Amino acid sequence: MGGTPLETTLRKYIEVASKKKPADLVIKHAKIVNVFTKEIMEKDVAICEGMIVGIGEYEGKSVHNANGQYLVPGFIDGHVHIESSLLSPSEFSKVSLLHGVTTVVTDPHEIGNIAGSTGLEFMIEDARQTLMNIFFMLPSCVPVTPFETNGANLNAKKLAPFLQKPEVLGLAEVMNYQAVANNETDILEKIQLMHQHKKKIDGHAAGIGMEELNVYPAAGIRTDHEATTAKEAKERLDLGMYLMVREGTVAKDLASLLPAITPENSRRCFFVTDDKLINDLVKEGSIDHIVRQAIALGIDPLQAIQMATLNAAECFDLKTLGAIAPGYRADFFLTDDLTKLPIHEVFYKGTLVVQSGQLQDHLFAD
Repeated sequence: MGGTPLETTLRKYIEVASKKKPADLVIKHAKIVNVFTKEIMEKDVAICEGMIVGIGEYEGKSVHNANGQYLVPGFIDGHVHIESSLLSPSEFSKVSLLHGVTTVVTDPHEIGNIAGSTGLEFMIEDARQTLMNIFFMLPSCVPVTPFETNGANLNAKKLAPFLQKPEVLGLAEVMNYQAVANNETDILEKIQLMHQHKKKIDGHAAGIGMEELNVYPAAGIRTDHEATTAKEAKERLDLGMYLMVREGTVAKDLASLLPAITPENSRRCFFVTDDKLINDLVKEGSIDHIVRQAIALGIDPLQAIQMATLNAAECFDLKTLGAIAPGYRADFFLTDDLTKLPIHEVFYKGTLVVQSGQLQDHLFAD
């Protein structure tokens, strides 16, 4: 039967979901971490063409035995500068996957500040070669101030063409608060451009108190990763913003912010690394490291995992990421301990990319 590619794919999903055809892959004997209900389910997971299409009892052309391990959605880093790791996106992805991170939202501010549009093009094209989801927020302040000497100037006109690229989600951390508060033309043109294209806008409100902070959500800026105290965290949540809980190489705010996070408001919070050097990524980990620390500081493991997955996905409208359920991408990992979180196997689009804690080298060959 004919039809559009989308119709053909939908028919396959429905046929597998309804058990009329076998799945491409079935994960059996797994304890599924349900981030919607914060419960554990012991059922099969049916996968078709890289998407989860069924939870229950399924048969597949291929079967992966989880041996009673926990099946956890792939972690999401909601704000990171890949350049700070001193790696290209393709090399950064290899390290991140080992830590169960299957999605990042990156701000290529550093390379944009040096190489302008050419640098952004390189980052996006290189990211497309990876076996992980790399989304981009366009640098908002290049240069940061009119007095800065740098290699490029990315105004609204230069950013506009990038909005046609599917991996571009919006405008990255708006760090020039005074420019917004004073209605300066350059930043308002960028903000207006994002609104016209229904894109997201990240904030950067270092040291900004609640009264002044109103400027950001009023302008449609809905996130901030610069809260360093529980009071600042609460102020951002009170104004309806998403709280990015940062723990990286230099800025370590997790312990200070956790007192402000409750079961009632945690759905508006998620984890970010912001800047993390390669040696720290290798030694400590990425979002997995933050989740372990949050649990050690008293956060319920299922709540911490929800913050590291579904919350970030919903903030950025990544509708098929962040959960293990029909209609979601088959990005997940297996672990035998929800507190210590050793990463044993990692799947990206239903493909096993990490096995026994090691990259599947044949998938990453140049």
